[in-house]
Amino acid sequence: MVDLTTGAFTIESTVGACNPRGNWPLGDGAGAGEGVLVAADGLGGHGTGWLGARLAVRVLVERFARPGTEVRFVGAAEADATQSARSVGGLYEECAASLKGPLAPPRDLAAVLSEIDRVMAARVPGGMVAGCIAATLEGARVHGVQAGIGRALLLRAGAHRFESLVVEHYMHLVADRMTKYRDLDPAQIPPNIIVNGLGDLATSEVGIDRFEVDLGAGDLLLLCSERFEKPEEEVAAIVREAVDDGAPLDDLARTLESRAAAMLDPAEPYRAREVAFAIAFARRRAG
Repeated sequence: MVDLTTGAFTIESTVGACNPRGNWPLGDGAGAGEGVLVAADGLGGHGTGWLGARLAVRVLVERFARPGTEVRFVGAAEADATQSARSVGGLYEECAASLKGPLAPPRDLAAVLSEIDRVMAARVPGGMVAGCIAATLEGARVHGVQAGIGRALLLRAGAHRFESLVVEHYMHLVADRMTKYRDLDPAQIPPNIIVNGLGDLATSEVGIDRFEVDLGAGDLLLLCSERFEKPEEEVAAIVREAVDDGAPLDDLARTLESRAAAMLDPAEPYRAREVAFAIAFARRRAG
């Protein structure tokens, strides 16, 4: 857990990864450091989707976390999560090395996402794509970016339902932004067509979305690489109960992971959904 003290509350953060099938490597990853949260979904690319998720999470957390503070990673972003470099021809190392030079403004999340997109597209044209949702915290202010199908969910103090801060980049939700599809009837578009992600920003037309919000004491922000298996109203109920009980944030993360595992239908394991997530909670300070 990573803490950031500000005003009347302390912002705690943690990460988790739902892996109901127990398979490896996970295609999703998440990371957190003091002042930054990231979750990413490796969307594919001949077995290299997990590399895209790893690249996005580690680059953003290492660049935006407060210097000298603790950082945490799960899933595809974990230190020991990579397969043998030989199995992917050193692809991850090549991409990571390309991002170590001068980048756009160091506190501009969208600019760094664009640079990651450029490297991914150049190294594996049409092959490595990752969805990414990330946020920096400057005091109580959250500055976020999204490319893909990530979720940014805010549970205000005392509330029982999430506020959604982003629109997922599924075709039926963003077709009006795309020249080829804006005249289609959204009701006629299948709801599971992903049209945007890092490595594909140049052709998708959707680009990077931004979101901003201020946290107050008792508010909780949940960034997810994609939707949980459970409906979001049920996830909100789990979060509300944990917050009301004063549960440690790491315990909440483990509860979300275990509830996801319980949703697995043994008869259809391929349908199980991997989700990596990062949480920030503005816990009221004692006294």
